[in-house]
Amino acid sequence: MKRAFVTMPMLLPRMSDRAAAQLLDVLALLHDCMRHHYGPQARRWHDRQRQRTSPAPPTTGSPPLDDEPF
Repeated sequence: MKRAFVTMPMLLPRMSDRAAAQLLDVLALLHDCMRHHYGPQARRWHDRQRQRTSPAPPTTGSPPLDDEPF
């Protein structure tokens, strides 16, 4: 069975300017802590993903004769 994905808008509550600024500060601190703790792991994973999808290295020697561009 194929999964159906639905986009739902987030309905965030209204808050004062001060509360919004404080919330963003807390989220930024949390983001920095997570990046510091899990950053090396995430980089390794991204590097492995890039290696899987990168094209094969070019071979040495002359190209095959039937490899015409058009």
